[in-house]
Amino acid sequence: MIIMKKRFLVATHGRLASGFQNSLNILADKGTELEIIDAYLTEDDFTPIITDFIKSIGEEEQGVIFTDLFGGSVNQKVVSETMISKKEQIFIVSNSNLAIILTLVLSSENDVFTQQSINEAIEESQVCLVSTQLSEEELFF
Repeated sequence: MIIMKKRFLVATHGRLASGFQNSLNILADKGTELEIIDAYLTEDDFTPIITDFIKSIGEEEQGVIFTDLFGGSVNQKVVSETMISKKEQIFIVSNSNLAIILTLVLSSENDVFTQQSINEAIEESQVCLVSTQLSEEELFF
């Protein structure tokens, strides 16, 4: 059985990354599992943080980088830095929500991430429209 250490970075515009970290602390006491980038709060370039995270992922580790907007400036920096690294054990999940972050952070240590397993987790954590027009019986499953 292969056990690979998993590392997580959340990079977002504004304080969304901190919000995800805070929510993860409240819900699962796992906020410390996330490294975060709250981009554009200062004039500081956050690219070195991305580069250092990517460089720090060892051969026996997997890294997942969550970004807020596919094609947004934060996502573009993450993608370009990851492509430069040529590390195959790093995955980028864009348009991230709390559900996908929880799912992957809480995954078993024995689980090895693959493109397929991450896609399955993404499908399970999609955004849902909740109808407020349901009867009480339908509301409480």
